[in-house]
Amino acid sequence: MHMLQTTKPSSDSILDNVVEYKERRLVVLSPAAGRPRRRVLYVNSYGGTGVLEQVKEGRLPPHHLWGCLQLVQKGYEVALAEPLPHFYLHRNPLPHDMTLLMFARSWLGREGIVYCGHNVLYWLPFLRAIGGLRCAVVSLLFAREPLDFARSHQGIIALTRAAADHAKKLAPNVRIAHLGWGADLSVYPKPTYRPEAFFSSGIAVRDFDTLSLAAARCSQRIAVIVPGTLENLRWSDNVAVIDGGSGWSFQQKRLSFCDIRDQYHARSSGSLIVVKPDPAERIACGFTEMLDAMAMARPVVLTRTGALPTEIDVEKEGCGLFVPPGDPDALAKEIDYLGRHPDVGEAMGRKGRELIERHYNIERYGDGLHAFFESL
Repeated sequence: MHMLQTTKPSSDSILDNVVEYKERRLVVLSPAAGRPRRRVLYVNSYGGTGVLEQVKEGRLPPHHLWGCLQLVQKGYEVALAEPLPHFYLHRNPLPHDMTLLMFARSWLGREGIVYCGHNVLYWLPFLRAIGGLRCAVVSLLFAREPLDFARSHQGIIALTRAAADHAKKLAPNVRIAHLGWGADLSVYPKPTYRPEAFFSSGIAVRDFDTLSLAAARCSQRIAVIVPGTLENLRWSDNVAVIDGGSGWSFQQKRLSFCDIRDQYHARSSGSLIVVKPDPAERIACGFTEMLDAMAMARPVVLTRTGALPTEIDVEKEGCGLFVPPGDPDALAKEIDYLGRHPDVGEAMGRKGRELIERHYNIERYGDGLHAFFESL
């Protein structure tokens, strides 16, 4: 075991009171004081040292470690596995998570937990079911996506109401916790509402065709961050298109989280979360963008499709507006409405920030994660 120095970004950082060391090439975060209460092996399609370093550098908000830092503050010791691909997309069973078996068996022991931040596991839940692994195995579902060996899990975390309903059908005898998600408010100031342009920054399943058509039919300025060059799309003169670079938000890109927060969210009239139709609620794309906007006290215009509207009813909560999927006229109408009524947008933004402070924050998520783990 080789001890490393932890670089603390600030004196009040959540990384204070955290010791960082390496165990068999995995980074482990441990409470600085006291004996760890329990060990957790965290696995995801992104994570490991790369995400931890970006969090420490301020390039990613800490909630992208999915409650791991909050667990350490509560006395857990958390090992960060290097990323695994989405198994349900790549379907390559070897070696995949088999590489983690010996570490899980020896380091976690019987009382530990494999905590998967999505549905990327394959071998570990299967081996747990046949006695090859003694620790608990817990995976997270965003929506109604597949989960291999669901009934062999000891717990399933649901990010949305649709995910919770789906998990109950997949594994009726497995413990399920509907925890939602949450932003780390320590990295989001509450700037004054001085709107300059509407803003769109998502990648996954985004409907750029509908957004471009809506932009041409409204009179408001819009800034759109796109993942590289989008072919066969024409943007009207009221749209500023910014190439954020290909890849996901957790990868090294042209714009960091801080760039997007300070240069765009802070100046936006509202966030446009426009996704392709998903009547089966198989995805919950837009959650990160929604948390960013609401934490920055900005209203959201959200496509009513997929699993995200089952989790946050933006109209009921007073923090945004719904539009039908694939309807540029409806989208243009709501953009113009908020653009012409900045007082309404400001009030919606306040409601969104209040909702983040009350429920959709990483401290509450960490509390729920801890309580769930203790119930296993």
